[in-house]
Amino acid sequence: AFFAFIGFEDMVNIAEEVKHPQRTIPRGIVIAFAVSTVLYVLVTVVSIATIPPVALAASDAPLADVYRLATGRPAVIIGMIGLVAVINGALIQIIMASRIFYGMSRNGWLPEFLGKVNPRTRTPVRATLVAGILTLILALTLPLLSLAKITSAMVLVVFVMINLSLVRIKRLEPAPAGVRSLPMAIPLIGALASIFILLASI
Repeated sequence: AFFAFIGFEDMVNIAEEVKHPQRTIPRGIVIAFAVSTVLYVLVTVVSIATIPPVALAASDAPLADVYRLATGRPAVIIGMIGLVAVINGALIQIIMASRIFYGMSRNGWLPEFLGKVNPRTRTPVRATLVAGILTLILALTLPLLSLAKITSAMVLVVFVMINLSLVRIKRLEPAPAGVRSLPMAIPLIGALASIFILLASI
């Protein structure tokens, strides 16, 4: 379930490529999270109303079963939508990883060639290629369910580290001018919630 919500936080990795990121990025994260939540709730309600929860839990393709039962047609469309969603998710993760590689390279934590930007597109093409190759290798060597579990665990660990880092930053440095600062309790709650979800998923 947590894996389904992964992605909204990736927006911050392309903040340098966005106009007015101080205003655009927070709005984008909130809107993406809200829309995803509403869609998932609607899909869940429709699914439970169509097929009993026990049957859904036992199904290998619950949404396909819901579509077949509701329409009486083969679930080809659902399969195509699922394929597009998987490809889109992979592309988003490649973009996210490439920007992380790019940022780490600029800070001297990864080889310098990953920090090179294409002069025409102004994007880190080399870092994107490396991220794409790594994603392809993982996709071809690991089962989808295992890959989703590993990804969820890694993201939760990152969430814990980010929230704890924010706590440290808020203690050591004042908020930059023009930036709205949230109370210290917010990152603390975020870190504790991430730890709880991580432990519950083990």
